[in-house]
Amino acid sequence: MKILFVGRLFSGLETSLLSRNWEPTGAPTVFKVIEALDSSPNEARLVLTCKDGPSSWLEKNDKTIALNGLSTPIRVLSGINAIPTFFGPMRPHLSELRHMCKIWQEARAFQPDVIYLGNANIWSGAFLAHLGKAPVIFRMMGVYPAMRKALQGFRLTHLFLRWCYRAPYAAAICTQDGSGIERWLEAALKPNVDKVAWVNGVDIPPAPDEISPQLQGLPDNKTIVLFIGHLESLKGCDVFLDAVLSALSERPDEIHALMIGTGSRLAALNEKVKNAEQEANVTFINRLPHIQIAEAHRRADIYVSLNRLGNLSNANLEAMRQGQCIILPRAQPYLGIDTVTDYLIPEDAALRIKDADDMAGLASAIANLHESPARRKAQAKALAEAAQKFVPSWDDRIENEITLLEHIATGNPVASFSEHSNA
Repeated sequence: MKILFVGRLFSGLETSLLSRNWEPTGAPTVFKVIEALDSSPNEARLVLTCKDGPSSWLEKNDKTIALNGLSTPIRVLSGINAIPTFFGPMRPHLSELRHMCKIWQEARAFQPDVIYLGNANIWSGAFLAHLGKAPVIFRMMGVYPAMRKALQGFRLTHLFLRWCYRAPYAAAICTQDGSGIERWLEAALKPNVDKVAWVNGVDIPPAPDEISPQLQGLPDNKTIVLFIGHLESLKGCDVFLDAVLSALSERPDEIHALMIGTGSRLAALNEKVKNAEQEANVTFINRLPHIQIAEAHRRADIYVSLNRLGNLSNANLEAMRQGQCIILPRAQPYLGIDTVTDYLIPEDAALRIKDADDMAGLASAIANLHESPARRKAQAKALAEAAQKFVPSWDDRIENEITLLEHIATGNPVASFSEHSNA
């Protein structure tokens, strides 16, 4: 069986391609599918496209790269650098057209039984679904504001994207991240397109042989409140820190904030801590290996997520699977955001605040949980039991995806596939 995989060149894959050693980071669904295709008996062709945005991939020419750790080479299609600068603001659009032509050529040369193509290459997916011979599987990582806007706007790009979404795909596979994919899929795709949504997998690593000195330095006589994510305003880092500082003002030296991540707000957050004279009660760690992240969860008493676009992210699933006491924003039913999260996580398994901007509510929630270790323990136990039911291992999660690809390639309807959707 021949499978054509077309994905975006994520930053976590760039380092592997530049070093010629397969050591991917980030976007685990993408690199784990690549690894599964590479090790399967199927014949796979792997294509990654360089898109707009910050990138260390500066090649002007397309390259086919063999990597240590993968038996299948990866074809990388260069991005905007392949388009002459005199085209000015048209360069991104011309880059997309170029990718579309190149992917079409790959499909014609390879003659795949099925094409698996991500949302970043939606132009190519639509044309292959309309004009190609092989069934096309449309792969989405979640729903973003721009995708919702595309269904409502009347700019030429919005109209074209709507045409792309309405292509005759064989199926759509979507990561169930709580972003409201159910409503979007029904509105954007044709009714007869089979739609499958799965929560991502989690593999909890064992305790590290050597614990990071920064984690070892955490106090053991205070309630540790954990935040993991990019230190950007939209990710809630300011709300989190303000809430912790507010709780500390009422309970001096009883609470300690651990913030893991880096971003443009790091200096400002440090300044806030300094001005509040709370340096002894806040720890910033820029980066930690995954095995140390799991240890951070073990050492934390409370985990806070302030995701605005859905709270079934990889980081949150790991916290849930480890049975952490967690604080989440309530669902946004008008957008469908986190309605499935509320369905999967019982009311007694997480403490909900009004929304991601509810600083006062978060400060109160932190203080209340700090005062009640028994409630923290009960909530963590209930969450671990719930997560056990809906969070699979990564092996099971990726096996489902590859099996579904093979299922469609052989002409079987998705409805007869044995594994049901989480949506």
